Amino acid sequence: MAHPPGSAAGHAGDGPLSPLIHGRVRLLILCELMAAPGGRAFTELKQRLDLTDGTLSVHLGKLADGGLVQIRKEFVGKKPQTLFRMTGPGRRRFTRYVEELRGLVPGLAPGRAPDASA
Repeated sequence: MAHPPGSAAGHAGDGPLSPLIHGRVRLLILCELMAAPGGRAFTELKQRLDLTDGTLSVHLGKLADGGLVQIRKEFVGKKPQTLFRMTGPGRRRFTRYVEELRGLVPGLAPGRAPDASA
C-alpha cells in the first residue's frame, strides 16, 4: 500500500492512522482516557466499554508498551486498584491521530461542518 510522501508509515506505528491507535478497542480506550485526565480504573473502563477482562487487559498492555498509557497500581482502602491514564506523549500522539483523520475525511476539518446534503 502506498503512503503519502513524507509520511512516517512503518516507523513505530506513527504513520497515518497509527495501527496502535486505530484498532476499535484501543481507540475506544484512548477516547475514555482522554476524557479523564486523572485516569480511569480497570473496572471502570471494563464497565464503560463493555469489554472482557482479557480483551481490555491485552489492549491496555499494547498501549502501555507503546508509551501511550501509564499503569499505576495502588490500594483503595484494602482493595488493590489498577489505574490507567494517558501519558503526555500519548496525548500528543492521539491528538495527531485525530488531526490525521480530519485530513483524510472530507468535511471533518476544524471549523467545517460535514455536508449532509450529499
